[in-house]
Amino acid sequence: MSGRLPEGWAETTLAAICAHRSGSSKLIKGKLHAAWRPGRYQGFSASGPDVWCDGWEHEGEALVVSAVGTRCGKAFRARGRWSAIANTYVVWPDPRAIDLDYLFLHLNNEDFWVKGGSAQPFVKVRETLERPFCLPPLPEQRRIVAKVEALLAEVSAAKARLARASLVLKRLRQAVLAAACSGRLTEDLRASVAAPRAAGPAETAPGAASGSDGDEGSRRRLPASWVVCPFGALVDNHDGGRVPVKSADRARRRGPYPYYGASGIIDYIDGYLFDGDYLLIAEDGANLLSRTTAVAFPARGRFWVNNHAHVVQPKAGVSLGYLEMLLNSLDLQHHVTGSAQPKLTQAALNGIPAPVPPAEEQAEIVRRSQALFALADAIEERVAMARARADKLPQAILARAFSGELVPTEAELARGEGRDHEPAEVLLRRVRGEAAAPDREPSATPA
Repeated sequence: MSGRLPEGWAETTLAAICAHRSGSSKLIKGKLHAAWRPGRYQGFSASGPDVWCDGWEHEGEALVVSAVGTRCGKAFRARGRWSAIANTYVVWPDPRAIDLDYLFLHLNNEDFWVKGGSAQPFVKVRETLERPFCLPPLPEQRRIVAKVEALLAEVSAAKARLARASLVLKRLRQAVLAAACSGRLTEDLRASVAAPRAAGPAETAPGAASGSDGDEGSRRRLPASWVVCPFGALVDNHDGGRVPVKSADRARRRGPYPYYGASGIIDYIDGYLFDGDYLLIAEDGANLLSRTTAVAFPARGRFWVNNHAHVVQPKAGVSLGYLEMLLNSLDLQHHVTGSAQPKLTQAALNGIPAPVPPAEEQAEIVRRSQALFALADAIEERVAMARARADKLPQAILARAFSGELVPTEAELARGEGRDHEPAEVLLRRVRGEAAAPDREPSATPA
């Protein structure tokens, strides 16, 4: 904190009101127990309370701090009988001067610590604890803790709601795809059409079957105006035009043209293999089953494709956008081979039963779906912005807490209630004037 202290606060150091000691170098994580059993005691490593010891070194309350590693500065509460092992520091607050939970709010902030090292960072405990520290009166410390914990609980609840919103949006997209490719999305359109339509290209494709899903019963019965035919009958395949280029060669051939792989653009190169509107479909990779990203995506203009994505163009009367949605709506596990490296072969892709509506309905399906997806995207953008703000709230809350702005000061409350109070400076003088506090580092248990 810089500037004037809040009324009733005092400047001191944590070294003046805390004891500290490094964890036992004799206790090595790899040689300790990973599970609790009767007769074992909690052990704290740099990762937290994740080991168990046959004995205990400390009894009571303290804070154990990760001293080394990428999360150095992370603090953990220790209670009862326990041990702190290598690569940790133990900090015991003087309870006459500072509340354990208030100290935890400071020490559990990784930015609070002075650190050294780069490849293997570590906390500089002595340097950190000897810095100036702004201390509120004890009752105010406890009110700050209660307020911070209440606000952080609200932040956590808000984050959980935002996470659920993201899940709902994901399910909404899946529901839109399912409705689009089963006819439910355009039921009203078909009901408004009185005259029978003319036969389209899909109906005359080899293997076409009218009004049946043909996909092992996984979809409901399709509208009578729809047909089902093999995916390969709806497209022209251009896999023979693909050429993979090694990453080292691409590094020497940087250019303006997108270079596509199984999940989209992975690089840019100085040449192109295709020019036009195409649909690319992942040929291999775990994403075929996990569906973290779309398995089918459009590529337009001039571009290059490696041998990890199928390249197809729809035949006349078949919408590229509809085929994209169709493939992204399907569960491909029955069409994919391999487990360590799932693969959707060209033969398997061509054999996928594809429900196809009339051309006019395809266009309307794409239009309606894109409008719903655009709405979902707009909502998701707002959710992402809210999540980013929520991520910053804990630090903002702590900053206000440690500057005396989160709760009324003890001095303000005392004046309002017509009572006396003990400023932190008086508290510190009293603590210094009293006999030294008893040793807060219990001796180890006998071997």
